[in-house]
Amino acid sequence: MDTPAERPTDTQHAVMHLSDVYRRAAEELLHAYQRNKEATRHHERGAFRAALHHAQQSCRHARAAHEHLRCALEQSQHLAASPALSEGVVLPLATHRQNH
Repeated sequence: MDTPAERPTDTQHAVMHLSDVYRRAAEELLHAYQRNKEATRHHERGAFRAALHHAQQSCRHARAAHEHLRCALEQSQHLAASPALSEGVVLPLATHRQNH
């Protein structure tokens, strides 16, 4: 079993969750970029309906990324005000993630 020292704190959970939110935003931005590239390719070939479809999907992914980033910014602001971070507490995320 985990000892109390090995269990993640609430602040560590918040940091790990925030990291996941940033990762999801990055994934959505990547999908938006890929869809935009597809829209450009279809448009250049004259396949305007396909280009429109990919452009719409790109916008959907960009909106999702924006929402993730907005949430991450809010959570980062709350976390920055956390006493644990203002006191310089080290959060060993890499060690915790390796154990899961």
